[in-house]
Amino acid sequence: MADKDKDLKSSSAEIIADLLTDPRVRRGLSYLGGEEFKADRERIRQGAGERLRNIRNRYRPKKRTSETVTRERELTLRLAEVEAEAAELRLRLSELLEEEEQLRGALEGL
Repeated sequence: MADKDKDLKSSSAEIIADLLTDPRVRRGLSYLGGEEFKADRERIRQGAGERLRNIRNRYRPKKRTSETVTRERELTLRLAEVEAEAAELRLRLSELLEEEEQLRGALEGL
């Protein structure tokens, strides 16, 4: 059992030593320990914080006073009335246009 552990430790040490001599690993370690990585990490962290604040603000319930709610309700009701009236006027206009078309046809027939 002790030989197995010894072999595992020595083979692990060899693998780690091989990795540390690899130029790509050295460049990676150098980058991770460098100022560029720290600056990138800080920039990304700040950007993520800003995006999180924007999301929170977008979905946070809006604080409205009772006066604002009342005014909003009044305006919504008035808008519904205006829309209904506009629909009635469009219907009446289409009826008048049909009548105009019939009258023009009758005049041309004379």
